[in-house]
Amino acid sequence: MCPECWEAADARPERRCVTCDEPLSDEWASACGRCLLHPPPFAALRAAALYRGPAREILLAFKFRGADYLARHLAARMALRLVPAEDPARVTCVPSTRRFARRADHAAELLAAAVAHRLRLPFEPRLLEKVRETERQSRLPLSRREANVRGAYRARGRCPGSVLLVDDVATSGATARECARRLRGAGASSITVWCFARASRRDVDLDTAATGAPEG
Repeated sequence: MCPECWEAADARPERRCVTCDEPLSDEWASACGRCLLHPPPFAALRAAALYRGPAREILLAFKFRGADYLARHLAARMALRLVPAEDPARVTCVPSTRRFARRADHAAELLAAAVAHRLRLPFEPRLLEKVRETERQSRLPLSRREANVRGAYRARGRCPGSVLLVDDVATSGATARECARRLRGAGASSITVWCFARASRRDVDLDTAATGAPEG
């Protein structure tokens, strides 16, 4: 990845939801309609880049083309650009339980491990577990994504203190909301969600191929 690609990937819109980082078209708005009507169980969701252009290509290389070495570079940019809502006590990731899972299903864990190393925080990948298989979020319309992940995760024991939950990309925010809800139920005082890329609702149709569409 050349320096020009990384520099282009760092560009973010000025107007974003203060809670979930959704790009906003209304210059007077500070939050998206969904967060206003249904506040999420996490304190904030933050992304280092938009899921488009070079950022999208970098993330696809990381997830689907075996470029594991990119994890530390993605984590470095996340740590540089993002700030947790509270000082986290630990870092965890959105889990996957797919049998014979594809390489892409473990991207969040690789990224979360790199973020934890960068921040010098404990990495606890088993705070959450996935208890049932779901359809791939990228294959569903936004209206079905929340129902698809509802009840699909659970916390493994108590989880006191603040948590930094890491995923590679966020779109509808349904997965982040469900995982944060389980962590809150297990005693977490605050959850911040970090992603490398944030796909707006307008980006959902950017790539309909199974290996290219954003998941969360």
